[in-house]
Amino acid sequence: MAVSNSSKIKDVVNNLTENVPDLFKYNGEIAKQLFLHDEFNLNDKVDISVERKFLGEVLKFIPKDNIIKLHDGKNETPDFSNVHFSDVTHANIYADDELVMTVIVYDVENDEWMFRWNHNIRLPEKHIYFHSIKWDVDYIKPEIVLMYELLDPIDYHQLPNYRNVIDSLSYYQFVILRLVVGDERINQALISENRAI
Repeated sequence: MAVSNSSKIKDVVNNLTENVPDLFKYNGEIAKQLFLHDEFNLNDKVDISVERKFLGEVLKFIPKDNIIKLHDGKNETPDFSNVHFSDVTHANIYADDELVMTVIVYDVENDEWMFRWNHNIRLPEKHIYFHSIKWDVDYIKPEIVLMYELLDPIDYHQLPNYRNVIDSLSYYQFVILRLVVGDERINQALISENRAI
């Protein structure tokens, strides 16, 4: 379902691509579509991931006619002085009161990405994403996208496609996903996807 502000989405993405292309990676539905079909569709809401230390730099390049609301797990606020950057989980970007982008924040310690819900789950940061040669963009690996989608309360506003992604994972990717989220949560997600279809 395309959002009515697809040109605003493209403006935000183009601004980030021109100014800070190495500071973010595509996440969510775009990452899944890049993984499954090497497609790069900017007609729907876009999710990106940004390392916490680069969040301020990335947000600087969101066009001024958009509204940025920071989330710290409890509150949402457009006032940056009302939230500690160390607590921010994500930022929502709005154009004309419509959600067009979610910026998901991740933490890195000693060059290791840490899963937000359990910092004992770590991977070398350079192993959390793939690169699309066709589109020259980085995107979060599908097992990590699913970890967040299956466990994180962020509302992704998109129809799930868990079955296609899970079926396309390598054995190693599936084992990592299964260890983090568990069989029960995977099964619940597949059942809910069947109901949504």
